[in-house]
Amino acid sequence: MRYVWLVCAVLVFNTAAAQRTYVGIKAGGQASTAFIEHTIFNINMTTSFLPGLNGGVFVKFLPEPGKSFLNSGFQFGVNYVQKGWRQTFLTSQPTYTARMNYIEIPLEGFGYFGGKNKYFISGGFYTEFLVSTDLDQDPGTNNLGGADFYTYDSDRDRKVGYGARLGGGIFRDLSIGTFELEGFFSYSFSNFIDPGDLTTETPDLSNHWMAGFTVGYMISIGGTKNDE
Repeated sequence: MRYVWLVCAVLVFNTAAAQRTYVGIKAGGQASTAFIEHTIFNINMTTSFLPGLNGGVFVKFLPEPGKSFLNSGFQFGVNYVQKGWRQTFLTSQPTYTARMNYIEIPLEGFGYFGGKNKYFISGGFYTEFLVSTDLDQDPGTNNLGGADFYTYDSDRDRKVGYGARLGGGIFRDLSIGTFELEGFFSYSFSNFIDPGDLTTETPDLSNHWMAGFTVGYMISIGGTKNDE
């Protein structure tokens, strides 16, 4: 509860102090995969990337710039993100695909420089909530060529997680609004598979990670322009 009040206080402070506030929408694509391992037991899985889509809404706060070359800001939002992975087998068994769809709430700080063209680097943390899954049929244990197989199980595994997000890009002010292009990398610190007792061979490390891009459009909702 203290964390919630702290976040609210930061948002109120940034809103009041913002030299310019943007509200925007964004969408893009990414390639994601999963790191699935066990601390003690060896797990033989070959995972590869799965393409997906992302999109959302966000608010960006730019406080009054200082005299330094680099200025700072703050942003938060709500995103829909498709995560997942592919597992391949050294047999005739078809590739297994797992897609997990999340609502993600990121809180990020960023540094930027420039006038109409503002270049930025951002970083922060997010909380994610699983809303749906699209999983191929379980291949069972036959014809896997000695490979292990683990996937998400809704009766056993976690629906809430958290992680970190890093990004960078450019946004430009125009008469019709502000456009943004961003590249990003994210990694989930929480495990989406519940390992239970560590003496079992169920993976105790199961983390999503992905790299992608977004294209955004923003409008200003108050404050003053600063197109140095």
